[in-house]
Amino acid sequence: MFYKSTDMIKFQTLLKTKHNRCNLETQFGIVKIPKDNQMRALIGAIDHRQFSPVFKTYLNRLQRGNHLKKYQFQGKYLAALDATTYYQSDAISCPCCLTREKRNGVIGYSHKALQPIICHPDQKQILPLMPEAIKNSDGSKKQDCEINAAKRLLPQIRSQHPRMDFIWLVDSLYATAPFITEITSHHEDYIIRAKKGDHPHLFNHIEKADYESHKLNQGKTTLSIRWYKDAPLNKSSGITVTAIRAFVISTDRYGKKTSTIAGVWITNLDVNVNTAIEITRAARARWKIENECFNAVKNQGYNLTHNWGHVNGESFNFYILIMLAFYIHQILELTDPLFPHCRKAARTHHALWVDLSALFRWFLFESWEQMLYYFLQENGHDPPVII
Repeated sequence: MFYKSTDMIKFQTLLKTKHNRCNLETQFGIVKIPKDNQMRALIGAIDHRQFSPVFKTYLNRLQRGNHLKKYQFQGKYLAALDATTYYQSDAISCPCCLTREKRNGVIGYSHKALQPIICHPDQKQILPLMPEAIKNSDGSKKQDCEINAAKRLLPQIRSQHPRMDFIWLVDSLYATAPFITEITSHHEDYIIRAKKGDHPHLFNHIEKADYESHKLNQGKTTLSIRWYKDAPLNKSSGITVTAIRAFVISTDRYGKKTSTIAGVWITNLDVNVNTAIEITRAARARWKIENECFNAVKNQGYNLTHNWGHVNGESFNFYILIMLAFYIHQILELTDPLFPHCRKAARTHHALWVDLSALFRWFLFESWEQMLYYFLQENGHDPPVII
């Protein structure tokens, strides 16, 4: 998964035969190479909760290295939360599968996970936290859902990172009185997407209410923001929020202006002329969980949606392992002095991992660093001097 290679074991066995060692040993400390079926059985036997300390350790190390300072927003951390489907089939299922009857009467089976990440509008890299499985709890009728998974996940994140204060970035599904109360009762903040179909009372209010506004000129486009304080979330809860409505105003070469709505959000943060722009940028950073996270692990060689194993509950463990490989790559881009030079030499992310995977298959290296030095030299680049 780290090298995005589907035939890794075959080539490492050849290296082991030829050199009595392989790169799995020199780079990962793996002495004995398991067979495919044995690997699935081993991974399936692991309680997925045992992976949780790994995510915590990575984040703590980033914090000790002062890398998390780049992710602070108003002294807190933006934590985006969203669900993704990583397996679906009409034929193959297991007791943990979610089920849904389709229009043609066929039962569809799927696995989903609720994934939290730490992000920032000015940072390309995102930092995944330990996910939560969305699954059947009894193997038959009792369907899990995203909201229930969030109720389990948030206390776990708070327990693992008690000194970190979060601002939760979530979809309109979470714009409910119980979820908002859950957040504010722990002295946390939120920026939640609001949709007209889900919140007609809120939208009826802001259509008529007074608002404050601010604009940011960005060349040919202007970001126009309106905010409505003390807006009622719904008719019954008594919860009031600040609603933000953002528009992108574009001017074509003939001077004609068009306005497109960029989104509507609700928040408990203090929105004013000085903070409106940055809070709106933070709200729009929620898309990073889709664009920078799910899109990458599904379409950039990680093969997230592949059926890695579907017998003994190993499916979610494989999801976690893929997310850990992706996490390590994010850390490399953020902290490794050699890796960015290699990526620049390869020109594209895809080309870099194709080349590194080929080197990993065919040549024996004493370490990851030695392989990166070799890659740079073979591509006509002088390795950087690391002090």
